[in-house]
Amino acid sequence: MPPMKDSLTIAVEGAECLARLVDRRGKFLYRYDADNPGPSTGYNILRHCGTIWAMTEIANRAGPLPNVAEAAQRATEWLIERHIRPYGISGTRCVVAGDAVKLGGNGLAILALLEVAALSENHDYVDLAGDLAGYIVLQRQPDGNFAHKRRFSTDEVLPFHSDYYTGEALFGLLRLTAVTGDSQWLDVSQASEELLAAQNYGAPQQSHWMLNALEQLHRLRPHPVSRSHAGVIATDILEKPEYRGHHRSTPIACRSEGLLAFVRLCDGLSSETLDRTIFDQAAARSRAAIHENLELQLGYRRPNGSFVHGRGNSEVRIDYIQHNISSFLGYSRMPGARPLTIGGEPA
Repeated sequence: MPPMKDSLTIAVEGAECLARLVDRRGKFLYRYDADNPGPSTGYNILRHCGTIWAMTEIANRAGPLPNVAEAAQRATEWLIERHIRPYGISGTRCVVAGDAVKLGGNGLAILALLEVAALSENHDYVDLAGDLAGYIVLQRQPDGNFAHKRRFSTDEVLPFHSDYYTGEALFGLLRLTAVTGDSQWLDVSQASEELLAAQNYGAPQQSHWMLNALEQLHRLRPHPVSRSHAGVIATDILEKPEYRGHHRSTPIACRSEGLLAFVRLCDGLSSETLDRTIFDQAAARSRAAIHENLELQLGYRRPNGSFVHGRGNSEVRIDYIQHNISSFLGYSRMPGARPLTIGGEPA
């Protein structure tokens, strides 16, 4: 019989691997070659934020993990000291890297701060998350989307649009409502979603961030519009599995994350939901696809808990670990989850 692996153990080992990559200052070893370790080059502050969120969520769900908790808080303090700045005279704050303010940085920083606040019981982090949410609201556009990038020194809106920043921003706002009960963030998110749904926003990109946001929105304020929108994105993932053919760990992991959010949304539907049968069928397909994906993802995992790029490339980067361990954590909490077979697609 082939060896089996428990998904929660995989998530925990990945979080512990990330903790070992945080230096004394609170900065991650951003990337390295698993087969030829050397100095790290480059840095992405959005991935710093997302990685804090992922490792801390695991510490909160599967802890106590004292090494992970301490490393995450150290990384959070480095983020605050080096990269969070007041946004003009607006009373809000933003995440700054170089001279750029990227919308997704604020969304991911909110997620990180809320998880670390739950771990440390430091309410100052929640207050700071509210300041970051205020910046997001100021970026809202008439079509429901947001300005994605500004030059910090001049406040100029730059001609850049990410496939994922809007989902990250909405997810951050909605998690803030879930934690604080403050409905102003929920109201903004719902107003944007009503416009974005009409555009099937996030479907061509198979956006896992948008599915996370829609699952959170539906949990807070159920509505057929957000439910149908989530179904459109999930269906695109299920019917167009070409991402597996890229033979890279992260595209597969991101789709797993998205489908897990969709399954949670479906599991939360009331028995009176008119289209419940359709969503139950889609959820069953999603569960099967998630299991298949995770077994493929195991082929990119190294014994120390890290995940490599794939396609013969042995690079490890913090976001490769982040997305993979988030999907394994999500699967460990999914009713009916099965043990995973080790020996998937080789990296």
